Amino acid sequence: MIKISVNETELEVEETTTISKLLTKIKSPSEGIAFAINNQIIAKELWNSHSLSSNDHVLIIQATQGG
Repeated sequence: MIKISVNETELEVEETTTISKLLTKIKSPSEGIAFAINNQIIAKELWNSHSLSSNDHVLIIQATQGG
């Protein structure tokens, strides 16, 4: 298991956890969000292959609508 921070909340996940697996684990929708690891946006097409590393700082940003 490795420790990561998701929106400033510490979590333990398996070493093979990808972004897609993390979203499933935390029950987050995959639509309408942006995903950054250590202040770098990760393109959605990489979510299935990008594995998380120990001490990664993950930020999930929910898109909002307004006017």
